[in-house]
Amino acid sequence: MSSTSKLMSAADAVATIPDGATVGLGGWIFNAQPMALVRALIRKGARELSLIPAPGSIAPDMLIGAGCVRQTACVFISFEQFGLAPHFRKQAEAGTLKVVDLDGPAIAGGLRAGICDLPWMPVPDLGTDLPKHAPEHYWPLPHKEGERRMLAVAAIKPDVCLLHAQQADEHGNVQYLASPFFDAMLAQASRRVIVSVDRIVSSETIRRHNHLTKLPSAMVDVVVEAPYGAHPTASPTLYRTDERHLKDYVKASARDESFAAYLDRHVRGPADHAAYLDTLGASRLSGLAVSETNLAE
Repeated sequence: MSSTSKLMSAADAVATIPDGATVGLGGWIFNAQPMALVRALIRKGARELSLIPAPGSIAPDMLIGAGCVRQTACVFISFEQFGLAPHFRKQAEAGTLKVVDLDGPAIAGGLRAGICDLPWMPVPDLGTDLPKHAPEHYWPLPHKEGERRMLAVAAIKPDVCLLHAQQADEHGNVQYLASPFFDAMLAQASRRVIVSVDRIVSSETIRRHNHLTKLPSAMVDVVVEAPYGAHPTASPTLYRTDERHLKDYVKASARDESFAAYLDRHVRGPADHAAYLDTLGASRLSGLAVSETNLAE
């Protein structure tokens, strides 16, 4: 490992995230959720977090269910064909989780404002009642008769963001072999960037396929090598979504006792990510693998 290496374990990577931090989560629903980092954050005993997830599923929901989250500002958290996000729904309905409803333009515009170090960014007024329910995030801009109505949306600047990609070198040059979703914007807007990757490759490989580098080293603070680090969501081109595990999660989340047992087995029990993979078994993981690229060569 070189003196400029940014490699860390998941536990060390999240150790500096304080309680009460604003945490951005990358990925998209059942793709590239930063699950190895999320599980490490739960093991750490994080509390009172403010989440800003890209449209997500199990990553924000698990943090909410584990008691790590005070509030979330989001477009949606969904399990799509498996139903509503169980802990997000339960705590939102009970009033124990503050939910700030944002639409897509507010997330995108807020991140752009954060990237540009501006207090707000203009977006089109789509005619929703979101400004009424989240006046701290939306406010109307003056306009002349006949002009399109515009809103200002508040800047989004997470203290840290957690992302998952397919590969990186030890210096933090991160490559996506499929869509990066909102990850690049989250990284640019955040004060600290932690990325888990399925594999570490040589800098020569990074240079050979430089068009895949969406997050250059200057944007990344920490890299965590975590094979199957998005499980049970997919890491596009490397492995598919583990639908059986997602169904088990939703079923376990129906009762407090069964969810506590789920966390004991899959999160708090395993000492680290490697131990978590052992609970799944090699045959289960190999059944999810796909072989669409050899860009690690």
